[in-house]
Amino acid sequence: MNAPSHPQIELRFPSEPASVTELRHKAAAFAAEKGAGSELISDVNLAVSEAVTNAVKYGGEERGEGNVGLAAYSGEDWIEFRITDEGERFGKGSADGLGLGLAIIARLCDDLRIVQEGAGTTVRMRFALR
Repeated sequence: MNAPSHPQIELRFPSEPASVTELRHKAAAFAAEKGAGSELISDVNLAVSEAVTNAVKYGGEERGEGNVGLAAYSGEDWIEFRITDEGERFGKGSADGLGLGLAIIARLCDDLRIVQEGAGTTVRMRFALR
């Protein structure tokens, strides 16, 4: 996954449900700006919503702290979003529903990678611009 070394958008919001809508809208606007069609924008909307919802749920909301981040990258024929949280790594804490959102994301994007380094998780989603 070759990506520019610096994101074209980088945002951090509180780990709370209202952030899901805000970050979904930012991602959709970025996709539209990069030439994505309506079907791809819908896919980005749903995938980012699922990833941010997981980040909020497992990354700080229950503790009343933390942030969720969105970074957006693009290349000539692709766009990529990275959703980060400050929560515990997968496999710790509650597993209720964990996996369904990731299955949806995997179906929508062209490449999905989950990176767990130190505290928190990053979900990387790449979409081909068709």
